[in-house]
Amino acid sequence: MISVLFLHSSGPQGPGEGSAPFADRIAEELGAEYEIRFPVMPDTATDPHYEPWRDRLGEELDALEGKVILFGHSLGGSVALKYCAERGFDKKVAGLVSAATPLWGTSDWEEEWALPERWPAEGPQLPRTILFHSRDDEVIPFAHLELYEKRLPDAEVHPLDGNGHLYDHGDLSEIIAAVRWL
Repeated sequence: MISVLFLHSSGPQGPGEGSAPFADRIAEELGAEYEIRFPVMPDTATDPHYEPWRDRLGEELDALEGKVILFGHSLGGSVALKYCAERGFDKKVAGLVSAATPLWGTSDWEEEWALPERWPAEGPQLPRTILFHSRDDEVIPFAHLELYEKRLPDAEVHPLDGNGHLYDHGDLSEIIAAVRWL
């Protein structure tokens, strides 16, 4: 069985909330060959911060055996990329899929989520990475995908239509194909 470690967005993550419906759709469409792990990250709804999310991601990765695909939605994608930039991933991480991920700047409140300035040119290697963003995302501007395309030239970039920010509707076939490819 292949593990998909799904890092959710900020905000409430109970049943039917936040990224949970997206993770449920991914699980349903991937089928029984894949185990979707959806850990609720620290202080998700109240006051999320990078370091507790980073530490929880490390714990989750350490607990998994075999092939792992890291899947980040929104803030979860930001955490996965920054974790990679700081610590890298071992060989069990087959790749990273990200959807609706903001590219943070360096203003005071954004700095904790921002990627290191010289990465990926310097620092740990980016694994196979596939980035998705829907043109009709009402939360994270579509332009963030274009910024990532410039920042991460080795990443595969896929603009989508009709998924909004939460991916609770629309066609997931490209995303499912990307996960299976990894």
